Amino acid sequence: MAQNKSALSLLCLLAFVSGHWATEAVPNRTDSVIFSPQPLARTKAVPLVQPREEVPEHDGFDFASVVSRFLPTSSKIKNDACRQDSLAVLEALKTLQPWALQMVDATAKLPAGLLHGNIKSYGQFDECLEVISKGRRQFVGQYCLANVHIQAFEEVTDRFLDEITLGRRANEITYNRTHMPVPDLLPSMALIQFASCIPSSCTPEDVQVTLTDAMQWAVKPTGMRASVQVYPESCTTLKSNPFTKGEVAMILVIVILLLLVFFSSAYDIAELNYAESESPIGKALVAFSLPRNWERLFKEDVVQPGVIGSLDGIRVFSTLWVVMTHKILYYAQEPWINKLQLVDALASLIKMPLINTLLNVDTFLLISGLLKAYHYLRDLENKRFNFISCYTRRYLRLTPAYMVVLGFYATLLVRLSSGPGWNKFVEQPTDACKTNWFYNLIYLNNYLDNGNQCMVQTWYLAMDFQLCLLAPLIVYPLWRWPNVGKFIFISVTLLSVSIPFITIYCARAVPSYVLGAS
Repeated sequence: MAQNKSALSLLCLLAFVSGHWATEAVPNRTDSVIFSPQPLARTKAVPLVQPREEVPEHDGFDFASVVSRFLPTSSKIKNDACRQDSLAVLEALKTLQPWALQMVDATAKLPAGLLHGNIKSYGQFDECLEVISKGRRQFVGQYCLANVHIQAFEEVTDRFLDEITLGRRANEITYNRTHMPVPDLLPSMALIQFASCIPSSCTPEDVQVTLTDAMQWAVKPTGMRASVQVYPESCTTLKSNPFTKGEVAMILVIVILLLLVFFSSAYDIAELNYAESESPIGKALVAFSLPRNWERLFKEDVVQPGVIGSLDGIRVFSTLWVVMTHKILYYAQEPWINKLQLVDALASLIKMPLINTLLNVDTFLLISGLLKAYHYLRDLENKRFNFISCYTRRYLRLTPAYMVVLGFYATLLVRLSSGPGWNKFVEQPTDACKTNWFYNLIYLNNYLDNGNQCMVQTWYLAMDFQLCLLAPLIVYPLWRWPNVGKFIFISVTLLSVSIPFITIYCARAVPSYVLGAS
C-alpha cells in the first residue's frame, strides 16, 4: 500500500511540475493573472467549437503565486534590492509585460525524457541575458545554473532516481565533485541541473535559498528531499569587460608572431633565386617562413637519419583515436536529451575502443619510450650522450610554443564565447592558469596543486617530460650492464602494473573510463 501511494505521488509530481509553474488551486483573485484550462470530458464527444455559455465554470489557479516560489520574494531573502526587483517582476507579469514574460520563459522547466537521462534543464541562456526591466526598478536579467540534489527515502522513488541517472549517483559523488576548479572528467549523468532567470541585483545565495524552498515544495508529495547549490561562478549577466593588461600583452605577442611570419615569408620568397644562406643570420631570417616550413612539413621523399617511418602511421591512427574518444568523453558531460541512449549505443564490444580513452594515450607513451631508448642507445654507442644537452634540447623544443598557448588560454580564450557550461569548462581553467602557469612551465603541473590545474589536458606533457628525465636511469644500465638493466626494466614494469592494480582493488574504483559502468 505504501509503495502504491509513493508511486501515485511520483506520477502526480511529474504531471504537477511538467509545466514547471505547477497548478496550485486557489480561489479566483482579481489581482492575479489567471489561466484556467478545462480538461475534456471522457464520457462523451466534445464538439470542436462550443458556444461560450456552454463552457462550465471552474476554479482557476494563480499563475503569479506559483511563479513567486521560484523568484527571491520571500522574507528569507535579506537582500532588499533583490526582493524588491523580484516583486517588480511579479507585478509586471500581471499585465503580461514582455520583459517579465521573457524572464519566466528563459527559466528552465521540467523537461520531457527524464527516463532517457534528460535531467539537465538549461532554459534559454541568451534570452535571459537580453532582459532589461522597463519599470521603475532598473535591472537586467541574470542567468544562474543550480545543482539540484534529490534524496529518496522510499524504495519506489529511489528506483526512479536510479533509472534517470543510470545508477551512477554513488559513482559521480555529485556533492563533492561539482565545484572543482578544473572540469570534472567523470561522466555527468547523475547531476540534476536547473537554470533560473532572476534580477541582476540578486546574489547566488538568494537564488540558492529560493530554489531550495521551491524544489522542496515541488518534491514534497513524493516523500523526497531536495537541496540546491548555486555557486558565484554559475551566475552570469550581460556585461562588457575592458581588456586587461595581460590580454593586451597577449594580443601584442600574437601580432608580433604574425608579423614575423609575414616578413620572414616575404624575405624567403624574394631570395628564392639565391643560394640558401648557411649563416646564423640567414637561417634566422627564414626561420618563420611559411612556404619553407610548409614544404618541410609535407615533404615525403626525404627521410631524416634515425627516423622510424612506420611510427608516423601509428601517430596518425592514435591521433584520430584520441579525437574520437575525447569527443565521446565530452558527450557524457553535455546536456543531451537522450543521454542514456549514448550508453546503449556504446555497449557492444566492437565500440569499446570509443569509450576507453586510456588505451590510445598508451600508444603515445610507447612511441615516446621507443624513440628515447633508440636515440639514447645510439648516442651512447657513438659516445655523444650528454645529459644536460639532452634535457635542454627537449625543454627548448616544447616550451616556446607551450608558452604561447598558455598565454592565450589564460587571457583571450574566455572571450571567445559564453553559455551555461562556459564557466565550468573554460572560465575556471582560465583562472587556474592565471595562478598556476609556472607549474606548467616547469612540467610539474600534474603534481603541484593538482586540483587546480591549468590546461588539465597538459598532464600528458608534464608526465612525458618527467619520463624523459627518468629514461636514462633505465636505458644506461641496459647498455652498460645488460643483465642488470633487464632486471631493473622488469622490476619497474611489474611495479608500474602492481601499483594501479592494488589502488583500484583496495579503493574499489572503476579501472578505466567506462561510460556505463555501475
